[in-house]
Amino acid sequence: MTTRLALPDLEPTQPVSSRLDPDEALAGPLYAVAALLIVLPLVDVVLSVPPPELSNAQWRFAAVGVLSGYTLTPILGLAMGFVVAAFLKQYAVQRWLVAATLSFAAVLLALSTGFLFDMSELRFSIPNDGRAAFKSAWVRAIIKLALSIIALAYMGWRARRMIPARARQRPAKTVHVVSK
Repeated sequence: MTTRLALPDLEPTQPVSSRLDPDEALAGPLYAVAALLIVLPLVDVVLSVPPPELSNAQWRFAAVGVLSGYTLTPILGLAMGFVVAAFLKQYAVQRWLVAATLSFAAVLLALSTGFLFDMSELRFSIPNDGRAAFKSAWVRAIIKLALSIIALAYMGWRARRMIPARARQRPAKTVHVVSK
């Protein structure tokens, strides 16, 4: 006695017009991956740095130094978001990404400035045998931060041009009143 397994009907149960366009079907998952590329490194930074001591120059120096090693992945996440939004012509998402990208660049610029001030304050407290390692650490960190700022500012500034002028400025719609 053999039993046969019934195969599911492979024909689409929904009409083709009600299914998602293949391009749009991947938009949600790709946006989710882009969000993970942005959020997970920031979670790593928060969990890698000891509790905040904003008045402590050593803590600020260490925190920004750790952050400098995690900037590339969020930049890739923003770039991925731009690609998906541009492909699907989602101008509102593009505007939001431009604002987020330029804001991220501005925050990194402010943190880099503070990092340089903290470095200049701390360099005299470093013993002679640790100065080479200290210099290597701050130079590597500031190079990473500077390149990240440049990449973010350039990407954000250029991405503004993806948004058509008519989508950037929405003129007031004319209302025609018809009276009897």
